[in-house]
Amino acid sequence: MKSLLILISFLSFTLMSHSQDIAQEAFARAVEFKKNGNFIEAVKEYDKVLEINPDYTGALINRANLKSLLKNGEGALADLDRAAKINKKDPEIYYSRGNVKHDLLRFSEAIADYDKAIELGNHEDYYFARGTSKNAKGLHAEAIADYSSAISINAKFTDAYFNRGNAKQKIKDYAGAIADYDKALNLDSKKIEVYINRGNAKIRQQEFKQAVLDFDSYIKQNANNPIAYFNRGLAKGGLKDNQGAIDDYSKAIELQPTNSDAYFGRAGIKSSLDDKEGECKDLKKAADLGLDRAKNIYEKYCK
Repeated sequence: MKSLLILISFLSFTLMSHSQDIAQEAFARAVEFKKNGNFIEAVKEYDKVLEINPDYTGALINRANLKSLLKNGEGALADLDRAAKINKKDPEIYYSRGNVKHDLLRFSEAIADYDKAIELGNHEDYYFARGTSKNAKGLHAEAIADYSSAISINAKFTDAYFNRGNAKQKIKDYAGAIADYDKALNLDSKKIEVYINRGNAKIRQQEFKQAVLDFDSYIKQNANNPIAYFNRGLAKGGLKDNQGAIDDYSKAIELQPTNSDAYFGRAGIKSSLDDKEGECKDLKKAADLGLDRAKNIYEKYCK
């Protein structure tokens, strides 16, 4: 009898070990599939892992993140809710769930999850994510505080400087925003979107010449973004470089024919040049594209 029990125990242990090996192999395949961008196959492998070990929170978190990437937010939340019931002390569960809720535009719920993650673990990503949700809710001062906390943990957190700069622009702290954009570019000169945002802040400060230089730097690396030409047109208008402004607005329109603001901006420059016909033509186009202020001016001065 004792020998039989030992044999049964040995067989059970052998089966358990074999199952764990299968789970580990499936987990490794899932990681590889995700790395190669094959999210659907990765989810299938995590399904296999969780059939063997339903309480494996790491697999639940990873599967949830994949479901979120596949635009299955509710499926992702179901996995993370399940993970939170299994382990209430893992900050990564709340962080991941906050990310999913943020993507679903449920910002208040996302903030609550980030609060919990921060309570359980002091990580720069948690503060950064909470700052992003607060920014989305219009809580810009609170977002700045969170980005500052992230930076205090990791002084080389480029995206935190960039986002803090954006939040500072929202509260009209343009000098502070420029300082943050400077820091972001010092850390990562290849983050070219910083040039556009810093240029915008410089326009607000009426530093038009410096703004043009920022837009130049961006356009040298990406010549196909209509926003960059539009913004440079604004800065050149501030410098009274009328022809340069018209050229930039025209390029923005070439790249994005539905850009009503570019037509409106070009109309303003043509007005200063006493080109009434050209001004009214651009105002009409902007109005036809749905820009109400262009419609109002057109109806008042061009009819």
